[in-house]
Amino acid sequence: MKKSARSARPPKSVVAFKVDPELAALLDAIPNKSEFIRAAVQARLVAACPLCRGSGVAPPNTRDELARLVADHPLVACVHCGSREPRPCHAPGHCDDDARMLAFERYGLFSCQRCFADARACESCMRPFWPVRGGQGRCETCRKTPSASA
Repeated sequence: MKKSARSARPPKSVVAFKVDPELAALLDAIPNKSEFIRAAVQARLVAACPLCRGSGVAPPNTRDELARLVADHPLVACVHCGSREPRPCHAPGHCDDDARMLAFERYGLFSCQRCFADARACESCMRPFWPVRGGQGRCETCRKTPSASA
């Protein structure tokens, strides 16, 4: 007896996970949420860092690989205007007095000179931000978080 083409496919597994009610409502509005979730998970796995594979910790002895990765990606985009400039140096202690480079190293937020001139430092976390309205002294993240003094 011949097997049908249908039975040749491997069985699928069901994976479940908990989400907030707001996310559940958004997912319920998607016509094929299973396909959407599969595509999102696959895209995230493909985008994982090639050195740490998404763990956030580079394995030992990856210095040469990291140097090659940085050499392959010598430009970095300004978070505000999108202009691309050569990647700033990362030499320890070299740019300690440059607020723009400190923002890049501390928060991963690269700004070109022109845009950084319009940025303000958050009075709570020192993260650079571009105020939409005058008088804002805190970045959006700190404005959403109640201050310790309140």
